Amino acid sequence: MSARAVEVLKSSGLVIAEDTRVTGNLFSHFDIHSPIISCHKFNEKSRTAEIIERINNGTDVALVSDAGTPLMSDPGYVVVNAVIEAGLDVIAVPGASALLAAAVVSGFDPGRFLFYGFLEKKEGAAKKELETVGKLPYPVVIYEAPSRIVKTLEHIAQVLPGRQVSVSKEITKLYERTFRGNPLEIIEKLTGDLLKGEFVIVLGPADVKAQEEDNEIMAVKYLAELIGQGKSKSEAAKIAAAEYNVSKNDLYKKAHEA
Repeated sequence: MSARAVEVLKSSGLVIAEDTRVTGNLFSHFDIHSPIISCHKFNEKSRTAEIIERINNGTDVALVSDAGTPLMSDPGYVVVNAVIEAGLDVIAVPGASALLAAAVVSGFDPGRFLFYGFLEKKEGAAKKELETVGKLPYPVVIYEAPSRIVKTLEHIAQVLPGRQVSVSKEITKLYERTFRGNPLEIIEKLTGDLLKGEFVIVLGPADVKAQEEDNEIMAVKYLAELIGQGKSKSEAAKIAAAEYNVSKNDLYKKAHEA
């Protein structure tokens, strides 16, 4: 907690918290006595009108989540968006950020990266998401719960074989640890107490050149299959090019060279 964040919470006329018990412990530590009400994903909509009314009446309202930054895979978007729509000011008071810290220590270039948050819980949907973000030429930051970290790393190994990752446990906290390398190798290290706490996975960037070369090889094979099925060379080139995102003209030339 920064000195500015403590001062803002002390001077606020109302603090809306994801969990009042967690925030209450924080307040006890910093001797903060501002009133607190709950505001989480189950009651955000019903709280919005009350919060806007309090601000319009001159109350400074602060929003906090249990850990990390509100809205970033945490509650708060509904309220913040409603406040903005009402023409009221919203000011961010930055604090510890797991996603930024994980990106910085990952070993991958964080000059450009995507924050994805949590993957879908259903296995099929999660694998499709990994297929999509795995094509990006820059790192992707993914949040994961301790109960699913092993399964998610297994999915990465299956969907993106050979892809390197960084896995940070409890980052920005007392017992933070970061593991880098192959997902399956990291799984072997995550035993006992190391499976406790929240995790941040940083998926390494795709090797775009290698990916393009693989696509070209697969497209040529598919081209031959289509021609063997009776498709014209022109039609086969068009279909294979669309399937593997390669040049139709290049495939058409290869069809005539074969």
